[in-house]
Amino acid sequence: MRTISVKEAALALGITPRAVSYRLEKGQLKGNLTKNEATGVPEWRIYPNKEILSALSQATAEDSSVMDFEPNDVIDAESIDDTAGSDTTQQSEARPGAVDFQMIVEQCVRPLVEEVKAQALALAEKDRIIEDQSRQLRLLPDFQKRAEDEKARAEEERKAAELRALEIEALNKQVAAMEEEKQQLEAKANEAVSLATDLQSLKKTVEKLQTPWWKKIFSTPEADQS
Repeated sequence: MRTISVKEAALALGITPRAVSYRLEKGQLKGNLTKNEATGVPEWRIYPNKEILSALSQATAEDSSVMDFEPNDVIDAESIDDTAGSDTTQQSEARPGAVDFQMIVEQCVRPLVEEVKAQALALAEKDRIIEDQSRQLRLLPDFQKRAEDEKARAEEERKAAELRALEIEALNKQVAAMEEEKQQLEAKANEAVSLATDLQSLKKTVEKLQTPWWKKIFSTPEADQS
């Protein structure tokens, strides 16, 4: 089947090449993507439909761009089935240029795919970090409650330690007072012993003074000592 270029189809239809490409994308026109043998650049070759053939037939005979198409060369977009497309694809793949084009496309697309994968991994890592931060934020009230409990417990222990220190200080004062009282009692006991000794000596002296004179004359030294 004879085909025309995108530019020729645009001239025949009176539209822009971009509009022709849009019709190809929407399936309103059928064509084959092949490699230009002169430039080596892939380009579309379009199967002319009735609208294109009618536009070409109305062109002037002097216009060299007019092509001679047979009725069998006219193909509507709906008239090309999957089998024809498959045959065209196989023919295109059989050409070395199509293989080279596919390799070029793969070489161009592969870095983009790798970059997309890297971005996806980076986004996944960011999502993980955000989830960890969200979980920590959810646990923050528990951490605050735990910190407040620890603070209250420490305050209670401090007050208990202060109370024990006061009790120890009071006990030390009591011990000091008891020690002082003991010393005072010992001093009084020593004083009492001294007084008792003095009292005994005084008693003997009084007894001697009360003895009659005649007993003193007849008394013996042993009796005096007794």
